[in-house]
Amino acid sequence: MTASGATGTGRRLGLFLAFCALIVCGRVVYSAGYEFRQARDLEAEQRWHEAASSYGAAIRMYLPGLPVGAMASERLLALADRAADAGERDEARFCLEELRSGWLSVRSLWQPGQTFVTEGERRLATLILEDDRGNWPDKGLSETDRRAIVDEVLAKRGDPKMLWVLLMSLGYFVWLGGASMAIWRGIPDQPDSPVRWKIVGRWATTSVAGYLLWLLALANA
Repeated sequence: MTASGATGTGRRLGLFLAFCALIVCGRVVYSAGYEFRQARDLEAEQRWHEAASSYGAAIRMYLPGLPVGAMASERLLALADRAADAGERDEARFCLEELRSGWLSVRSLWQPGQTFVTEGERRLATLILEDDRGNWPDKGLSETDRRAIVDEVLAKRGDPKMLWVLLMSLGYFVWLGGASMAIWRGIPDQPDSPVRWKIVGRWATTSVAGYLLWLLALANA
């Protein structure tokens, strides 16, 4: 392959990866907005539990700079307050757990929404300690010791392994990029031209390798 051909291939591959990223981002933006609007409608119908679930789903559609996650978090805190005022302790706890788990599910190289995670854990700890239906932590302990036990449990988040997160991203783009290049470079423009099976095989192998890397990283992250 000549230098100009290699440059052209690299440019096409770069454009394809940019297109893939744009498609993924567009889907996330749409899904986040849809979940948030659905949650607002459910809240207007006073279907509190379902609304909380949809707000949690909106948080999970995280994209840096997208305000939906923060807006959904504020609504979950408000729903937790409503439930607590109504004496619905389990529902209040559910709202706070949706808030916490929603943000924890999108952590990778950093933890988005840390302020909301901290606030959710603080309120969760208070709810757990004030719940008189169980005996965890042991009510015979001091309030300080009981709080420390709850805080320690909440701090065990199982953060992802950074190397595997990076490899997962790499595998994803190699998977899609290889499949695209197999079609782009291997299948001719003219219907009477032969398929370039050698090129198809090379890029298909690259795509499969990327897919396997993505699966491996996903399992270990």
